Amino acid sequence: MRARTHRPLARLASALGLVAAIGWSAPSHAGVQRIVIDQTATISLKPITMGTATPGASTSYTVYVGRQFGEIDPGGPNGLITDINLAPKNADGKVGYVANFQIVTPTDPAQRNGLMIQSVPNRGGNSITTTALLQGVTYVQSGWQGDLLAQCSPATAKAYPCFDLDSGPYGSLNTSTGVLTGAQVPDVAAAGGLKTLAAFVVQVPVATNGAGEPPVTGAVYGHVCTGTNGCGLAVGSTPTSTAQLVIQGPAFVPYQPASADTRQAQFWTVSSQTFTGVTGPKTPIAGDQWAWAYCPGGWPGTPNPNWICLKSGTFDPSLLYEMSYTAKNPLVLGVGFAAFRDLGSFLRYGTAAPGGGANPLSGTITKASTVGGSQSAAFLHGFIFWGFNKDEDGRKVFDGAWPQVDGRMMVMNIRWGQPNNLMYLYMGGDEAPVWWADYPNLARGLPADGMLDRCTLDNTCPEILETFASAELHSEKFHASLCGFTCVEDIPLPANVHRYYTPGGTHGGGSADFTWTSPAAIATPTGQSLPTSPIPAAHTNNALNYALLQLILHGTPMPPSAYPTVARGELVPNNAAAEGFPNFSTTVPRLTFHGDQAWRPFVYDFGPGENYDQESGIPSIQPPVIKAVLPGYAVKVNSDGNESTTSMKTVLGEAPLGTYVGWNLATTGWYGPNASNGPGSVGQVFAGAGNSGGWWPFWDTRANRVAADDPRPSLEERYGTHAGFVCAVTRAANVAVQQRFLLPSEAPTLIANASASNVLAAPYVPTAKDTLFASLLCSNTTAR
Repeated sequence: MRARTHRPLARLASALGLVAAIGWSAPSHAGVQRIVIDQTATISLKPITMGTATPGASTSYTVYVGRQFGEIDPGGPNGLITDINLAPKNADGKVGYVANFQIVTPTDPAQRNGLMIQSVPNRGGNSITTTALLQGVTYVQSGWQGDLLAQCSPATAKAYPCFDLDSGPYGSLNTSTGVLTGAQVPDVAAAGGLKTLAAFVVQVPVATNGAGEPPVTGAVYGHVCTGTNGCGLAVGSTPTSTAQLVIQGPAFVPYQPASADTRQAQFWTVSSQTFTGVTGPKTPIAGDQWAWAYCPGGWPGTPNPNWICLKSGTFDPSLLYEMSYTAKNPLVLGVGFAAFRDLGSFLRYGTAAPGGGANPLSGTITKASTVGGSQSAAFLHGFIFWGFNKDEDGRKVFDGAWPQVDGRMMVMNIRWGQPNNLMYLYMGGDEAPVWWADYPNLARGLPADGMLDRCTLDNTCPEILETFASAELHSEKFHASLCGFTCVEDIPLPANVHRYYTPGGTHGGGSADFTWTSPAAIATPTGQSLPTSPIPAAHTNNALNYALLQLILHGTPMPPSAYPTVARGELVPNNAAAEGFPNFSTTVPRLTFHGDQAWRPFVYDFGPGENYDQESGIPSIQPPVIKAVLPGYAVKVNSDGNESTTSMKTVLGEAPLGTYVGWNLATTGWYGPNASNGPGSVGQVFAGAGNSGGWWPFWDTRANRVAADDPRPSLEERYGTHAGFVCAVTRAANVAVQQRFLLPSEAPTLIANASASNVLAAPYVPTAKDTLFASLLCSNTTAR
């Protein structure tokens, strides 16, 4: 990687301020200033023996729940935080914040192995599973997403935050399970008038022009749509006359309007929207036909800056309601990166906070790693990209990082950031580089840059474990991480990045179910065109996590990376011809190709104040102008429609029961049939409650598949007998163990599950030819 001088990420910078001033006198050194332990519990757990999937002996764990009071120096490396210069300062010129956290650690320090894993909560939810702790490891999770404390709408509007973390303990700890529940706050739309906030939050500053000056204002985009595919109405499943601007259901846009005058906003509807960014004609809604008000009983309702009230009628479920409006008081969300960094550094290196409070892990942590999936992986991309893996004293915070199943950059270190956004139209996340090595942004004509650029300069890069699946190529635009936004060539993989791809996998992994269900009887979840792909991630995740920890703790090399490339002809444009996807439209209509109906990367124009190389600065054009629609890429397939590529093999994928695809159309809601080309058309690949991959089973016998005119060989033709299937699973498991993609302790369980399955079991009666074929499969079940 090239050396470089300081790149001014936030020269266009803005800064923010803490709405609720922190009421203590801060020492001069930046970082964690005070630690308060609000709740503790001792629980008995059975941690997993390292290198296995087997629970060990019952062990006493102590759970700590508390708050970190920190401050950061607005100069130096922290100066790249957008709007940090507009944040209120303490007496010593530093910027304060408060975040809550949880620690789960063996009660006896002698039972700790020196490793701390700090996980990134997804949208503030619990990210530690106490039934899956690794023996000897200490686990930590903490708040980083500042806009979560804006996610309430009391009857009388309240300035940020919904809950003042400076005022006292946050949330409630279940002392039996170790699960933390967020604080309850007043909310007009919540049952009983109280809403439970996210479990893990951070209270960040609000940008201000100073006392007595007008507030900071700017353009913000939001929308209202029905259904559950990312932007559902916040008032139940039935459309009403009142709703909130939603960025990703159920989270609403966290910025209140600068004025209740509806003439200062643009509000309109569209009836269609394609994945290439083409929308139907806009129908404006006049300012006198709506108000900033809450009106579940109809017009005029009660004035409320978090709600929209229609003067007549209800929100039409066949329309998308979009708004661009002038908002006030942007949150300095980039402070959340510093809060996560500061806690990790303090727990790893610190003993006592200068303003009070001891480190409960002091002297027992020698190595640290971090992990996050989906939205949380996007956070880790930004955390590393903006240089936050180096603490205020120049030390490396995390030795390892595992971003899972996400290919975007977190839209947080920017004015009017909305970390809850997904990859829908007009949402950022494709501006800064989403690849690791320095490589030019050819779509924007920007010079070489990469997510490891800053940490390479000061030797603070962690070892990276990166995992993703077919669903992420279709719903997360993950190909940009592999070959840039134009995919003219593969981007080289740095030596400290270890990348693994799961063919046919769904977002987060499937159920690993070996049960066969006939195509004539299989059920499809509501809102999806296909059943969810059962290709699992749990087994490969267990093996790769162990490999990463062995690398961190002992220097043991990781398994070789395994993922599709352009150079090998495996990563191709996401159309049926390029992928070689069979034409199943008449023979297997459920498998008619729809892998091209995924959001494309866009070259957006957010205005001259945005720094497109850094995903920072001040966007001013909302919604942005689409300057270019970039190509989508996916993976070559075989005659079954299954992906055939260099990858991390899974047992179910190598002994398939059907065709597994990374796409799955939505059939209800705005991102269902109404979204693409108007009513009656197909929808986007965002299906169900998440970004689901799909599958369709093979027939059991040759006779049945011929009768159904299905060209894909049946289970009988693939395995012969039930024993033949078990042997195929056994060989796949042995190969995966040899390649270190499956822990040895998990192989017998998978084989036993296959043996207990109904695949080619009675009443099926194999022929002599079937039995002979199965015996050939069983003649060699060892890895070659």
